[in-house]
Amino acid sequence: MKTALFAALVLGLATVPATGTVPAHAEQSPTPVSTDTATASAAPATPTATPTPAPTAATAAPAPSAAPAPSSVTVQPTPSPSATAKDSPSLTTVESLPVEGSDEPFIAHTFENPPPVGKKGAPAGASATARTTESYSLTRSGDIKVRLVLVQLADRKATIPQAAAQAAITTSSNYWKTMSNGRLSMTVTKVESRDSKATSTQRYPDMMNTIAGELGWTPSPNTALVVFVSTPTLSDGAYGAGWSYQGTSGRVIMPLPATLTNSVLTHEFGHVLGLMHANSLQCGSGAQDVATNSDGTFADSSCYIREYGDSLDLMGISQRSQPAISSTLWAYGGFGRGDEIVDAGSLNGAKKFTLKAWAGTEANRAVKFTDPLSGEVYFLELRLPVSYDTTEAVDLNSGVKIVQQLGAGSLVLLPDSKPFSGYYNPRQTWQAGETFTTHAGTRVRIDGTTSSSASVTVESILAIAGKAIDSVALATPALGSPASSVACGLRSGGCYRSFQGGSVHWTPGTGAVATVGAIRASWAALGYENGKLGYPTGKETCGLVGGGCYQTFQGGTIHWSSGTGAFATLGAIRTAWGSVGYENGKLRYPLANEVCGLLNGGCYQTFQGGTIHWSPASGAFATWGAIRATWASLGYEKGRLGYPTGKETCGLVNGGCYQTFQGGTIHWSSATGAVATWGGIRATWASVGYEKGKLGYPTAKETCGLVNGGCSQTFQGGTIHWSPATGAFATWGGIRGTWGSLSAEKGKLGYPTGKETCGLINGGCYQTFQGGTIHWSPATRAYATWGGIRATWASLSFEKGKLGYPTGKETCGLINGGCYQKFQGGTIHWSSATGAYATWGPIRTTWGSLGYERGRLGYPTSAENCDPVNGACSQRFQNGTIMWSAAQGSVVLP
Repeated sequence: MKTALFAALVLGLATVPATGTVPAHAEQSPTPVSTDTATASAAPATPTATPTPAPTAATAAPAPSAAPAPSSVTVQPTPSPSATAKDSPSLTTVESLPVEGSDEPFIAHTFENPPPVGKKGAPAGASATARTTESYSLTRSGDIKVRLVLVQLADRKATIPQAAAQAAITTSSNYWKTMSNGRLSMTVTKVESRDSKATSTQRYPDMMNTIAGELGWTPSPNTALVVFVSTPTLSDGAYGAGWSYQGTSGRVIMPLPATLTNSVLTHEFGHVLGLMHANSLQCGSGAQDVATNSDGTFADSSCYIREYGDSLDLMGISQRSQPAISSTLWAYGGFGRGDEIVDAGSLNGAKKFTLKAWAGTEANRAVKFTDPLSGEVYFLELRLPVSYDTTEAVDLNSGVKIVQQLGAGSLVLLPDSKPFSGYYNPRQTWQAGETFTTHAGTRVRIDGTTSSSASVTVESILAIAGKAIDSVALATPALGSPASSVACGLRSGGCYRSFQGGSVHWTPGTGAVATVGAIRASWAALGYENGKLGYPTGKETCGLVGGGCYQTFQGGTIHWSSGTGAFATLGAIRTAWGSVGYENGKLRYPLANEVCGLLNGGCYQTFQGGTIHWSPASGAFATWGAIRATWASLGYEKGRLGYPTGKETCGLVNGGCYQTFQGGTIHWSSATGAVATWGGIRATWASVGYEKGKLGYPTAKETCGLVNGGCSQTFQGGTIHWSPATGAFATWGGIRGTWGSLSAEKGKLGYPTGKETCGLINGGCYQTFQGGTIHWSPATRAYATWGGIRATWASLSFEKGKLGYPTGKETCGLINGGCYQKFQGGTIHWSSATGAYATWGPIRTTWGSLGYERGRLGYPTSAENCDPVNGACSQRFQNGTIMWSAAQGSVVLP
């Protein structure tokens, strides 16, 4: 399938190719030879104000599923075979038509002198010629003498109906004679039939060059060569091809006459007369109109130009009828009498006009006006089923057509600019009650239509905005007298007027709103409508708490009070302020504008009662009071806590409050003040129920620098200690007291390695440490065990064994460096020579009567051993053994 490119590509304007199915009447424009402005490389993929190329239809039946859309690829045209054969620059356009009997019919047209391109909405021809209103004079006239040649190709013969060929030329002549008020016509002055050496296998440019060479034909003013050849289509399925010279001469090659031959030749003679195509503006956004950037791209990136998109113009997509050319092409080509179009000039107010049928003959039947801001020219014409518009100007194509100049072509502005499906747009005209608005704000209202006329009102944005501004000014005495006239051209189509005491700004979306005094000064400091706040959306409202006032804007609000001045709030910070009651809440009024550039892209804003901080990762949250003071003492967002991630929440146990941060939490209670927790210590505190658990609230911040890199934090009910080797564990109550008495982490036990565990026998609890364990019971309180004594106690089943719980701490300094520890059921003694052994019952009593380790027996060297049969027991010591039985009691043996 062929790719069609708009002719203006060769003039170096950035374009993008369309995708999807498009009207069958598409064009190709190869790059001309020796043209400095030809596109040499791919341009940025940006929708432009030049027509978008479109692929041709694959079949004769017009059944596209979608309109063309901009693509991200820019196509570089290829050299034209016809262009390379000429000495001067030329432009080839290829038009394809849905014709029966051809898979891909099209027409090629070459401009030996490329027509002007021009900017959207520029005065007709102004960008291409020295003339300011037209490219061709009303005095242009002449009868183009047509040499009609019926050619039998060397390899293919067929009957070529001379009458049909001549009829097509007559049709063309009648049309252009009507358009030109009888000044331009085409007359067949010579008809000949001949055989040629050209073959049906030749490409159409070569075929035409062969035939023209055999004929010895050369271009001259007001002459044309029209050749019909004996084949249904030309090469590549082409339905015709043409060449133009200086807008007054041309040559056309056509296959055998068929359904659309009359329309094709009439359209082609339009090219011969210097016209390009009738196109339509298409916008995915549905915009009625669009501004053009300085680089030629459209301000609305969803907009592009659909070539041939105007089916109410002969120079648009071809059809069996020949609708009148648009008023823009009429003015550009110097057609008619010169009195058909009323030039309303630049309108600064509102004016009514009456339009008559454009295809009729009345004077002053169409209007053109210049938008006072953009300088673009717009044409208004009424399409009714009259004369050449009889067939096409029906239903929603009967009404007011709004069109602009586009170089040598035209651009229709549609009631619905979203891409339409199919070849022909069924809704190209504006109906009664509808309003068109230019991109600069001028409004065209269709007041009413009849079978013969339409009434329209054109009102400039200056008039529209001026009425609204004056109304607001009358209702706002603080403004005083006007200090300027209404000025427009602001962003979003805005206008304003200055007064002695302020100004009134207006946009189509916000209406007219006044700003005065301190709030206006604050808005000015932020860039007026170009700043983050945009335009005002509501009037200043007073009567707030503390005598304050506020005013809403598109992007936020400005609040003022006598104690604070006027400051803006916007975005997420404003939302967070609103969530805590605006000026009626704890934060009260803002004290400054938002300040950004904080860590990780954050921003903050100060208020009377606190601050709101925002970052992309955390969102916006307020801090105040004691929690804020604690966060400040830790370095705000640059400190360990980072940004707040939630608002302050109260109602905790004992009237407490807390607030979450990226790196932890701050809890406050009246008894403890506000203290932060984070990391492993916070996780451990969480595991025991936060402030609702045994630890209660934190009472001091985390303190580090302990032995072996440890940290600790105190709470109402205890302490949490952390070290890299052990992690974080809490201690409280009796166990904590005992651990503390043993120098806590600096003592023999080191750091805790597990949490306190209860549920032991007789309601006991224990906790493990690096150097041992502390056990507690209601009857014994808390005591630590470690080393050899702890190992022996463990071998006897800890508190569940015969010894029960420890009842005293390990005591050393005994003879020979020994130690001992008391338990509910006995004692464990240790010495370096003997190790640790327990003694209890009668044997312990007897040993005690002999002076324990200081007596003659010394330390125990074994555990007590009993006979399961007779119950007799014995235990060895360093210097003897104690035997015990129920019958004999205790006996000491050497």
